[in-house]
Amino acid sequence: MALTIHSPNSNWDLWLSPTVSLSLIIEAETTNPSLTRSLSQFVLLVFRRSLLQEQLSYELSQRPIGPGNQIGPVSSTTLRVVDYAYYKTWVGARNDARGTPIYPQELAATISTVQGIDQSTPAYQLLSVSLERVMAVYQLVDDVIERADTRFDPADEQGQDDLQQLWALLNPNRELRGMTGKWWVEVSTVHAVSISDRITLTDLAVVPCSQLGFQGNNPATDFRDLGTLALDSLLFFARTYGHRAVQVVEESVEGGEYWYPMALGVMHMTAFALDLAKSRDLQLILLRSYQAPRDEGFSRSDQDPPNLGPFLAIASDLFLLFHLHWLRGGYTVMQFEQVSKEFQNALRPWIRRGVIDSRALGWETGNGGKVE
Repeated sequence: MALTIHSPNSNWDLWLSPTVSLSLIIEAETTNPSLTRSLSQFVLLVFRRSLLQEQLSYELSQRPIGPGNQIGPVSSTTLRVVDYAYYKTWVGARNDARGTPIYPQELAATISTVQGIDQSTPAYQLLSVSLERVMAVYQLVDDVIERADTRFDPADEQGQDDLQQLWALLNPNRELRGMTGKWWVEVSTVHAVSISDRITLTDLAVVPCSQLGFQGNNPATDFRDLGTLALDSLLFFARTYGHRAVQVVEESVEGGEYWYPMALGVMHMTAFALDLAKSRDLQLILLRSYQAPRDEGFSRSDQDPPNLGPFLAIASDLFLLFHLHWLRGGYTVMQFEQVSKEFQNALRPWIRRGVIDSRALGWETGNGGKVE
């Protein structure tokens, strides 16, 4: 039986197309004060109910509920609109943006009451399913933050195994003789440079820089600021990109006068991705990873390991784009701090809109800006 969708609002609200709705939310949540932000916030305040109702109606018109009341993939725009409703309802009533609600169904009931959505309609069913997927993103961010706050223990057997695997993946032709020692180090001439507020190269005339772009004999010391998340990100990059990852090591650490510390570059981009996730600038891209139904439910036990894949994939994409940008610019390590800050500032507004590619850097469109 065909499902007929009726707009719950007057014709004045029909201008709230998915593109307009998404643009309003993105502009309203920017951190820098502007007239555009103020106008977007005012419009969303006036049309708050219409925003969610119209988007759910549009989603159902494009992707009707399937047999057995099963809901398949949900557009990232709809998830972002539902996320905005959640954020204004749940976080707005609290002074803490952290902490994922335990019961999405109860939250759906609360939002439906506030937004005027009948709980007997397909729109409410879509709202409930969308909220579960939105909550999965918040759970992911909580897991990422927890990993960053967990100190890396170099004496831990799993940590040692992971470091050995990282070396084997990125240095396949060199045998690792121990977890610490001079074989981790290659000497390069460099002056002091701050990589970020959290990661800084030591101020020496000749700085030890390891074959992979660490600073010293014990790579574990570089994980202090990002905890176990740092090694998670390095391993994900090495496992995912394989031979290409080995090439990146050669192009960066062994890049002659244009070299830069590859491992610190990965950690720097991971810290950037973490900041994007905390500020919600990464929200639209993260939501795309949860559009389709997932095998695992929203809740998991404390014994289940977190799946950080969607976040780590973004961190790797950011690093690869940074690597291409570095090679294209012919920079020296003395410019690392400046180039990194400019890279982040250029990409942030594009990432907020769901885009990670070279257009933010002023490159011509084409394969040159493709992350591979």
